Amino acid sequence: MASVWLNGSLIDEPAAGVSLRDTGLLHGAGVFTTMRAGSGRVFRLGHHLARLRASCEALLIPLKYTDAVLTDAVITLLTANHFSEARLRITVTRGSAMQDPLHGLRIEPNVFITAVDLEEYPAEFYERGLTVMLLDEQKLNPYDLQAGHKTLNYLSRLAALREANRRGAGEALWFNAHNYLESGSISNVFLVKDGKLLTPPTPDELREPALRAALPYSRSSVLPGITRGAVLELARSAGMDVRLMAINVTTLLEADEVFLTNSIMRIMPACRIERSAVGTEKPGAVTLDLTERLKRMVAEET
Repeated sequence: MASVWLNGSLIDEPAAGVSLRDTGLLHGAGVFTTMRAGSGRVFRLGHHLARLRASCEALLIPLKYTDAVLTDAVITLLTANHFSEARLRITVTRGSAMQDPLHGLRIEPNVFITAVDLEEYPAEFYERGLTVMLLDEQKLNPYDLQAGHKTLNYLSRLAALREANRRGAGEALWFNAHNYLESGSISNVFLVKDGKLLTPPTPDELREPALRAALPYSRSSVLPGITRGAVLELARSAGMDVRLMAINVTTLLEADEVFLTNSIMRIMPACRIERSAVGTEKPGAVTLDLTERLKRMVAEET
């Protein structure tokens, strides 16, 4: 029977529960991060926790546990479940809100960590690349308070992903209200064009005055993905020309290479945009080079 970590205790998953009055359940008031463990260790756990804490602070969600406690909880959970290769998720809800006669409104947040055996994407996906769908029916709103955060309000992204799967695609690419590319439903997006590595900026990156002035929009919905950050680090250290920029559909369709990143897939080639081939319709040289560099980084850090 699988164990979970809930509010400081390791318990059997069927026994775990939160209040029906939890605002994560009632209002979607919560954030999460999904992580991948290899050899019993999570790649860049500290980065995941830093992003999680930043989102909690931005969205007024109390996170009462220190990074040291959460790190220990992750290790304890992996050990208890005998996982070496695993998919983990830390979820923080704003919890139940109660009126205290002495102190006014009191929030009792919930924090839980779950883990399952890692199911990797099929090797064929990396060899042939994914087909991706362009999402027309929905747009990301960069002016939303939740923009750029991984929140529990995830239904629209999952619906888009399900529609992509129905059309034979593996991911749906989202544009913002100004019709510039932002991300996939569950991934960050990179393009390669004429040897340059292109990706849309995150809200934090857009705070840089020169970058903000150069773009046709001033707000971003791009999640600061942990794998995205590692790829940018690797590309810059290799001397690649990296551009944070606004990407319209024409630029996307004219790319020589496209790839997606997240903590589970790591680097996934995207070789078809609906019926349009990307480049030679095979994983490109830059994608393959960064994939190998990331594999070495993960091996060294875990």
